[in-house]
Formats: sequence, C-alpha cells, structure tokens
Amino acid sequence: MRFIFILLAAAFALPALGQETKTPASENRPTANWSKLGPTIEGPRGFTLSSLGIRLNRNAQYEMWVKIVPNDVGLFVRRYDLPRGTQYVQQYATVDCEKKVLLLERTIAFDLSHKSLEGRLTGITPSSRKDAVKPGSIGEALFKYVCSDPNSLPKDDNE
Repeated sequence: MRFIFILLAAAFALPALGQETKTPASENRPTANWSKLGPTIEGPRGFTLSSLGIRLNRNAQYEMWVKIVPNDVGLFVRRYDLPRGTQYVQQYATVDCEKKVLLLERTIAFDLSHKSLEGRLTGITPSSRKDAVKPGSIGEALFKYVCSDPNSLPKDDNE
C-alpha cells in the first residue's frame, strides 16, 4: 500500500517539475521583434529603449522586457561596469505609474551575436527591490515612455 502511495505521489509531482514559469515573450528574446519606446535619447550617454511583451498586471502595473541599446557602447560598458563585449542589455521591468516606482530585474547582457554574457551586472540594476524613478536615469526614460501616454504603447499579440 505504501508503495502505491509513493508511486501516485511521484506521478503527480513529475509533471509539475517539468513546468517552468514563463514571463511575457520569454522565448527567443534576443532576436524577437522589439517595439521602440519613444525617441532615442541623444548624446554619448544616450540610448534607445525597446519593449517586448508589454502587459498590465492585476496590480495595474506595466510589465515588459526592455532592451537598452546604447549610443556609445564603450562608455555604456564602463559606466555600468558590464562584461566585456556587451552590445546591449535586456531587463525585465515592472513600472508602477501611480507610485512612480520601477522594478528592474533579470538583467542580461548580450554580445553582437545575441549570445548572453556572463559576469557582474549589478552596476545597471538598482540596489533596492523597487526603486524610485531617478532623474536622468534609464529608468526615468522608461517611466516617461510607459506612463505619459499608455495608449501609445505598442500592443503585444500575446496579451
């Protein structure tokens, strides 16, 4: 009897182990069709922001993957202490327009051939779990593009 119970418990547990939680548009992110968010921020510290998988969660916060492509890659890599060879960065962002709070997590640096790079990525990720939007930051640009006119945001087919 005990053997049957163990066998049944294992049978029910195995399918759950094979499941993984997926974030919006998580597969093929490096080469997916990204939608540009607003105009390029000009200058040597400038960048272009693109989004993938924008959705409004049950807490009225926007969630999406954000791709940051710097104007000056060398300066960007030095400024944020990114791994050598970084060409762009992707982060999973949660934007709370009402509270003016931003959560950036799951930071990944990519090289020119769209391969993820290993190394320290803490320089571009806020130190606190949820961070207030700081003037002049990448987060401020993201917040502005997402919260100033949410109706102009690109729509995702997976919503």
